[in-house]
Amino acid sequence: MVRQFVVIIVCMSMWLGSAPRHVQAQTDEPRCFSETGYCISGRIRSYWEAQGGLRVFGLPIGPQVDVRIEGKTLTVQRFERNRLELHPTNKAPYDVLLGRLGADRLTQQTRDWFTFPKTDSGKNCRTFAETGHTVCGRFLNTWRRYGLNLDSKETVSENESLALFGLPVSDIITERLSDGKEYQVQWFERARFELHPENSDPYDVLFGLLGNEMRDFVPPKPPADLPILGLPSGTVEEAVRVLAPRAVNNGYSYDDVRTIVQAYEQVGSSVGVDWFLAIAQMAHETGYLTSYWSARPQNNPAGLGVEGQSSSTNPNQPGWVFNTQRNMWEKGLSFPTWRDDAIPAHIGRLLAYALRDDQASPAQKALIAKALAYRALPTNLRGVAPTIVGLNGRWAFPGTTYGQRILDVMMRLRQLP
Repeated sequence: MVRQFVVIIVCMSMWLGSAPRHVQAQTDEPRCFSETGYCISGRIRSYWEAQGGLRVFGLPIGPQVDVRIEGKTLTVQRFERNRLELHPTNKAPYDVLLGRLGADRLTQQTRDWFTFPKTDSGKNCRTFAETGHTVCGRFLNTWRRYGLNLDSKETVSENESLALFGLPVSDIITERLSDGKEYQVQWFERARFELHPENSDPYDVLFGLLGNEMRDFVPPKPPADLPILGLPSGTVEEAVRVLAPRAVNNGYSYDDVRTIVQAYEQVGSSVGVDWFLAIAQMAHETGYLTSYWSARPQNNPAGLGVEGQSSSTNPNQPGWVFNTQRNMWEKGLSFPTWRDDAIPAHIGRLLAYALRDDQASPAQKALIAKALAYRALPTNLRGVAPTIVGLNGRWAFPGTTYGQRILDVMMRLRQLP
């Protein structure tokens, strides 16, 4: 429950204060809001009313829906400032958890908060060792003033503030917001604090409408092309978030998928390949890790050696396996492991298309040699495709829009649910 609860405008005070702050009784009766046309009910309603209501969460901007988050199907409802998630197997008050909309919004903007600058701690400041960022002054006062009621006490503990806002993921920075004006803001895992010095306390610090911003976000169109060598086009979290819920039906756990994605990051970064683009190609080739060839024990990430050869009977020759999804024998490459075999074979083959030997570094040459040992590449195809669209008609046949499809998948991986 948010103590010292305040409302945004005086005329709303009676409306918001109609339920005592300490009451958390659940009601199945919906409470509807004419401002947005949406209602809250059940556990989400009792939580919203008990833990801060409009000031903290804002109005509902959607109905309760089931979505996949980190490999789990959860009932959620989006609000102007956050997302409430039902976790019925947890004991109250942890049966309702808040989404990490601060971190998610930064990801949506393709901003890596790990690169945000850090400042030294000063007077009336608190530095958080977990992220290295410092909260000071009015922002620190606000962070300490509010918190989820986890112990039924009137005072707000640091753990309760952490439960509501999370850790800081930036120091104070100046940003231009949706109204076109510049403000001093600070990002937290679950919120964005905005300084409005023209307002008196406590309205001088307002919470950003991150739920609205994420709802209204229009993802950019895929680029026309991208180089195979370069900085990553996305993050580990983005890839895992999209791949894990699909791969679970193909025998891969959430941790399995994270391990695969991190291996792509490690191998790709070691030779300068845009590993996120390579993951997009893998997702395209494997149906987001749902194909037979990507399952164990084949571990084939990109249709390597799978050229359409099939048989209704067992050819009894090396490389032939029975595809249980298609009920036929097919020929292709299988790899003992993802990290040490499949991913080097995939990224090394991309390098072979992108670079000639005289253009490759020793590390790149070594990975190319490892990849081509699995399946040779004609000399006339070495170095012909420095970009992903350059693979059109080369990696797959006829494949006239092969690269464009990979770019589309890349954008899907970067979009939030």
